[in-house]
Amino acid sequence: GLVPLTIELQKIPSSDVPQFIPFLKKVKKNDIILFTRQLSTMLRSGSSLLDSLHTIVEQSTDERLKSVLSSIYQNVAAGNSLSSAFSQYPHLFSQLYTSMVKVGEAGGMLDQVLDRLAILGLQEIEINSRIKSALLYPLILLVISFLVVNFLVVGVLPRFAMVFTASQMKLPLPTQLVLGTSLLLQRLWWVFILAIIFAGFLFKRYMDTERGKYRIHAIALNFPIFGPLYTKIQIARFSRTLSALIGCGVPLLESLSVVEHTITNISIRQAIQDIRSSITKGKPLVEPIKASGFFSPMVIQMVATGERSGELDKVLEEIASFYEPEIEHTIKNLTTILEPIMLLIMGVVVAFIALSVLLPIFNLIKVFRS
Repeated sequence: GLVPLTIELQKIPSSDVPQFIPFLKKVKKNDIILFTRQLSTMLRSGSSLLDSLHTIVEQSTDERLKSVLSSIYQNVAAGNSLSSAFSQYPHLFSQLYTSMVKVGEAGGMLDQVLDRLAILGLQEIEINSRIKSALLYPLILLVISFLVVNFLVVGVLPRFAMVFTASQMKLPLPTQLVLGTSLLLQRLWWVFILAIIFAGFLFKRYMDTERGKYRIHAIALNFPIFGPLYTKIQIARFSRTLSALIGCGVPLLESLSVVEHTITNISIRQAIQDIRSSITKGKPLVEPIKASGFFSPMVIQMVATGERSGELDKVLEEIASFYEPEIEHTIKNLTTILEPIMLLIMGVVVAFIALSVLLPIFNLIKVFRS
């Protein structure tokens, strides 16, 4: 019964971060986990969904997240389900997230599902953090090695080159190789940069093809030293995600469909598709898991036990819990192996450069004495 006198376009509040820096506009995963835990806690305390969302929007200090949560609140207030509101932001809320929320809404256990999602997110962040921190020292060594070698080849050697040229003496082979490399880097450095960019472009083009992506991902699983670690990470993620979905009441086939999209490796994703196909034909889960070749005998035996006892979700959770310390142990072994190897390579390269400089100097000393 009201007549509008004026209608104005509402301006959506935005952060002060410039639009041309897209990576600074991203909402952090930690913020999503915090929101999930807050919503779970408020729902468990008896607050309604709309009141809980409104409170979280009001107290949010990150303008980027606040804008997203405000839109979700408006969607829910308009009569849409929470899962459909989350699905509007697939870059923030994955298919796993929305699927579990949908099950929680249907089963009246949204607070429990959200709490489990928060735990899953924290475990994922913790594993990624351990991997990054473990590989940080070898990466620093690699950067230092590159800078030292670059300084010697480009900054130091050209000065010795002038002395060697003026002496008109025949240079040893190591010296010729190092000086040739130094001259190439000085005069044609832009060619090397273009070659690296072009190689990266070709690699990306190859990775964009189905065949290329499948081959590279298959190599990653079988790569020496890194392959077993990568495989364990993928299996732990598969087990924990499937456990969470089954534990929330999602049917096995639908759970596998969701898990398939959380696995980054194409080879394992194809194996999950084959597992789904076998289950639709009436086979138990353990048979296609065994046929895939990615799972250890221990995992196969535990899955078979879980199926027989009707506690597959708990067994899968135990598998994930078993693999996480294994991943940490493998990372420690990996860094223990990498550090001396990198130091040895760095020492050999620096020693070769030093030898290439000292050999002609020794020859000059002999000439002066004679």
